[in-house]
Amino acid sequence: MNRIKLVVLILTSLFLHVGTMYAQDRKVSGTVTTGQNNESLVGVTIFVKGAETMGVVSDIDGHYTLNVRPDAKEITFRYIGMKEVRMPVPSNGILNVKMMQESTNLDEVVVTGYGNFSKSSFTGSANTLKGDMIKDVPVLSVEQKMQGLTSGVSITSGSGQPGAVPNIRIRGTGSYNASNEPLYVIDGVPVASGSISNLAAYMNNAKTSLMATINPSDIENITVIKDAAAASLYGSRAANGVILITTKRGKSGGTQITFKADGGFGDIATNFRPSMGGEERRQILHEGLVNYATDLGYGNPQEYANSQIDKYASKPWSGYTDWRDVLFRKAKNQNYEISAAGGNDKTTYFSSLSYSNQKGSVENSELKRYTARLNLTQKVGKRGNIGGNIMFSQIDQRMNDERTSFSNPFFAVGAMVSPSDFPYNEDGSYSNNFPGYGGGIANPKRDITLDYCKNRLTRIFATGNASIELVKGLQLTERLSYDYSIAKDFQYFNPNSSEYSGRNGVSNKGFNEYGRLTSSTSLGYARDFGKHHLDVLAAYEIESYTTDKAEGKTSNLPSELLMEPDNASLINGFSGSVSASRMLSYVTRANYDYANRYYIAGSYRRDGSSHLAPENRWGDFWSVSGMWHVSQESFMTPIRSVLSDLKLRASYGVNGNQPGPNGYMGLYSYGKNYGGLPGSYESSIANPYLSWEKNYSFNTGIDFSLFEHVFISLEYYSRQTKDLLFSMPISMTNGFSNYLANIGELNNKGVELEIRSTNFSRSDFDWMTVFNLSHNRNKIITLDGRQQQIVQGEWYIQKVGLPFNSFYVREFAGVNPDNGDALYYINSIDEKGDYNKETTNDIAKANPIPYKKADPLISGGLTNILNYKFLDLSFTFTYSLGGNSIDKTAKYVETDGDAAQYYRNIPVYYRDRWQKPGDVTNIPRFVYNQPNKAGSYASSRRVHSTDHIRLKNLTLGASLPQQWASRLGIEKLRVYFAGTNLLTWSKWDFYDPETPVNGEMNCEAPPLRMYNFGVEVSF
Repeated sequence: MNRIKLVVLILTSLFLHVGTMYAQDRKVSGTVTTGQNNESLVGVTIFVKGAETMGVVSDIDGHYTLNVRPDAKEITFRYIGMKEVRMPVPSNGILNVKMMQESTNLDEVVVTGYGNFSKSSFTGSANTLKGDMIKDVPVLSVEQKMQGLTSGVSITSGSGQPGAVPNIRIRGTGSYNASNEPLYVIDGVPVASGSISNLAAYMNNAKTSLMATINPSDIENITVIKDAAAASLYGSRAANGVILITTKRGKSGGTQITFKADGGFGDIATNFRPSMGGEERRQILHEGLVNYATDLGYGNPQEYANSQIDKYASKPWSGYTDWRDVLFRKAKNQNYEISAAGGNDKTTYFSSLSYSNQKGSVENSELKRYTARLNLTQKVGKRGNIGGNIMFSQIDQRMNDERTSFSNPFFAVGAMVSPSDFPYNEDGSYSNNFPGYGGGIANPKRDITLDYCKNRLTRIFATGNASIELVKGLQLTERLSYDYSIAKDFQYFNPNSSEYSGRNGVSNKGFNEYGRLTSSTSLGYARDFGKHHLDVLAAYEIESYTTDKAEGKTSNLPSELLMEPDNASLINGFSGSVSASRMLSYVTRANYDYANRYYIAGSYRRDGSSHLAPENRWGDFWSVSGMWHVSQESFMTPIRSVLSDLKLRASYGVNGNQPGPNGYMGLYSYGKNYGGLPGSYESSIANPYLSWEKNYSFNTGIDFSLFEHVFISLEYYSRQTKDLLFSMPISMTNGFSNYLANIGELNNKGVELEIRSTNFSRSDFDWMTVFNLSHNRNKIITLDGRQQQIVQGEWYIQKVGLPFNSFYVREFAGVNPDNGDALYYINSIDEKGDYNKETTNDIAKANPIPYKKADPLISGGLTNILNYKFLDLSFTFTYSLGGNSIDKTAKYVETDGDAAQYYRNIPVYYRDRWQKPGDVTNIPRFVYNQPNKAGSYASSRRVHSTDHIRLKNLTLGASLPQQWASRLGIEKLRVYFAGTNLLTWSKWDFYDPETPVNGEMNCEAPPLRMYNFGVEVSF
């Protein structure tokens, strides 16, 4: 053991303090331990302020001895993953220190990308999440790991396929046709985000997130900026908020190597669209046949039903089929990571490698990810710094279609196949008898097994930076970054596929290459003048985007073994294109505070984009904000023991959105055949007046703490979006149905509450709780100035005064208890403007009305983090109340007995159908061959509450006591269990309550419930 101690001391001294041979008058010594379990900490950096290069590190037992100058006032203790500790120099020369985990630090650093600020001095609205809070959650996408952890941010699952992009809204929906997704910034550089389908050549229904290319274990912290105070620094891309990701850096104090491995299994988080089994389904179909014969006056309805039932509900040769067992499987995942971090007073580094593999709940749903990262910083002389970050990531994905087709296993199980259908014939060949799909030969088992879509995304994201302090406080910084991705798609459909029947096999292939070059030059000045502090910055930025894509489609393949396009005899199509765009920006900001009491900040950004015509190319975005740190005033002294901190803050500013490339141009396109010669056609209408979509944001908040244990933040905001980018409907007489214009106004107002409490903080036990609540009210203020409402699609309406995601349906009035007919309110409008609430059993006579909204009334999360000796436990509950969804798939299964439904599935809620006079229910009488009016019209019968509470994440870990780990020659050994979507309580449980933002539910892959087990070792 003594030899180990000697080696550790020699190595650490080589890194940190070779040559620090100054005369000292006194020594300070002691032991450094963890506040959680009182275990010794090895490798803690200890130094006196102003003499960092003369520091020491604690040995394997946590002991240290530091030489201290006579004028030294304070000693600093610094360690990776722990809160920094500063203590006065003791008079007796003995100083023992306990260090707490950094995740319990409630005064986080707010990273804005244009400077870092402590939460106590930040005038805007932002939340910071430590990377440790999300590292064990068993999902691939970074965004999904954030659910429930911060106020004002709504994150729902758009698809349960591995790595799928979630739906994210920061403070509501702020645009009609432009993006509503936030801007992602990694280590100060805006990056491509959203769906891989934005890059893929032609199809990726899984919509896998580009952020799934990032290894979450590489993340130091995530900052969500919600108001204009910092978001306006990003100008034309920040209308929907900004998510800033800071990756890990090394720290002086030796090298720390960490290895992590985990794996697990799971299944669908809720009972996905449960349906009746074979015998039960046969009984209800028989009942429908009896009712049909009775209505027509047949002499013996039972005899008629007996003679017909085997057409629709026969028992197949293999017995009734459990299609969930045939098409679904256990999801599995595995993950392996290794990282190294460390450095000395001149050089720091962090590097990592990882491999992840997650298999979805159905065949041909899988994602593999390989990542590598190196972050390096180097001090140059006394005033210079250089650094570089490079990330390599590759995703290999197989995915399932998520449309209404048999190649979508969830749609097949949820609606189209019945227990009387069977996947295989007696000879083992695939069955071709599926009358529920129009009498075709579609077989979901065959199509899911033989058809597939593959995507490979390779991404390289590299950033280099250099800075120099020209004079004291004046810093010049240059940053150059390149974000490069190439996505390659491949599709194959077998000769009998339901997607392309009669084409004897289809093979499609394409690629999309994307590059984003960013250059930023900034000059910053920060100085203290007595009680005055000034921090100003000016920057010039250039962003250049290029894309190059091509795709080809072929058919008529000679064999199922020869799937590449060059084996096909028919070329069905080929296309390719290149595009480029650019943005120039000028950025300034200034922050001033006096005596840590009064703060004021301002920013201004001017963006010029090639997406707009020259006369409208430049947009101006700005913000002002201020804060009063009331608790620093002398009059607060008498109550400071109770009200330990109090801040009032407010901000106002403008940021925006820009249209897509060439949106203002009137274009002619080529590629048409005109008598065997190349032909052109008018492809878009010119609109030189097209301009920026502007977002005017006001925010005010109060932050206070009680007894230094409870921290409360309450905010009110109003977000006004003007000059919205909207597809303006026009007459088809000119060959177009719409054109892009700046019209309309949209408003989001809301309240956010966050409460953080340190319930216990003792040497062997600490417990922290975080609760957040968000309420957002979305309202359309104007459309085009003339129209008051625009009906969108089958069941949405945009109407002045209503939320953007409002349903437009015929109002269901329940079931007539006398005869079982479905009833609907007529809802004609009388001369007073009131709705006529008379009922009719003919849905065609009912008028559609605006009916409920998709957006929840409140949503949020509750997180608890506990540490007891060598055990750690954390769990997060998420909740959403007051929102609604509309079931698009219901038109296939809620027809109450039309002929097509007799070949399909029947939901279990039909058990509560009307069967005899006096029955009170919302499920009508089931009758064979009745007109499919319920399926043809959207009604409020399909609108369901999305109210739910979910145990989103849970992690339970156990660490080997430090003295035992030291004997093994390691720093840390931890084993853990992590789960996601473990429990769900929902008001409507026929499908998952985490619906897309607009509330439209089809048969997307539902979220997974995963159980993960892992081990983490540090050396």
